[in-house]
Amino acid sequence: MNQPPEILSSSRLNDRRQAFTLLALLKEGDRAVALLDCFSEGRMEGVGEAMEQWEKFPKKTRDSELTAALERLKTSALNLWTMADPGWLVETLRGESALVWALFIQELPRGKVGRVLSELPKELRRRIKSLSQLTPALPVWKWLQTKVGSRFPNVPSGAFESNVEWEALINLSPEAFMQLMRELGLSEMAIAFSKINKTATRAILHRLSVEDAKDLKRRIKQGETYNPELTREAQMSILSLEVEKLKTEELTQEIGFGVFSRALSSESAELAPLFVYKLPPRYGYILKRHLDLNLYRNNPEKARRVLERIKQSAGTLFQA
Repeated sequence: MNQPPEILSSSRLNDRRQAFTLLALLKEGDRAVALLDCFSEGRMEGVGEAMEQWEKFPKKTRDSELTAALERLKTSALNLWTMADPGWLVETLRGESALVWALFIQELPRGKVGRVLSELPKELRRRIKSLSQLTPALPVWKWLQTKVGSRFPNVPSGAFESNVEWEALINLSPEAFMQLMRELGLSEMAIAFSKINKTATRAILHRLSVEDAKDLKRRIKQGETYNPELTREAQMSILSLEVEKLKTEELTQEIGFGVFSRALSSESAELAPLFVYKLPPRYGYILKRHLDLNLYRNNPEKARRVLERIKQSAGTLFQA
């Protein structure tokens, strides 16, 4: 009996290459190998061999085996280096040799390569370019993946299955996520200052950017009535910040990060790195600071209510 090609579990084929192999074969069948002409040999190394092995598998059961392999891939643990903001990659590999960088960049999604290279010294970029066609032996490739992967957290597959309510937020782009943080920050301030005198309100308005101040003033004027407990929590959240030390352009998003950190609890803690590494380090560290402070002391029931509030805000913000 034929067995599914073992090469799919090879260390040369990372998750992205495995997914490409499986999806291409499911969609294009025996014509899938022609798709490799669209890529440089280095970027898809090992994929052609995997496709050839799959093509030897009986056609009668090939699609079901491909589908099963794709499901196994979807439920495997995710190492965050493959999806982290390029800034984390630069920070993590700072000081490594041009050889390590050259091998590493071959594995990056094309959209991230330019950003990573732009943050490296000119001489290092030149040396990386001279090594760009290098194809490492399998043991070297395995060493590199271990070296990089060990510096980033893994998210267990079970974390996604048991936290499906987070899916829409996980799928937000970094830009959309930062827009949501601004929205949460403005919403939190509107709640906190809904029953505060004009003098105190004026003080916070002077700490905001012109755009944020106008938006907050408009929300407060709407005179919406909030649950007293929600108002108190919002006020305490803002009071806990060292507002005077924050830059004008950072204040609203900082408050938003605080709100977001209250939506995660011990039940969903495994998802936290997804959001930290989605962002550039400058913002990821801010979110991590709030998560370190709040995550394990958050009441799960309260956290679920905050999550619903965040999802409602996201739905309103990004509705068609």
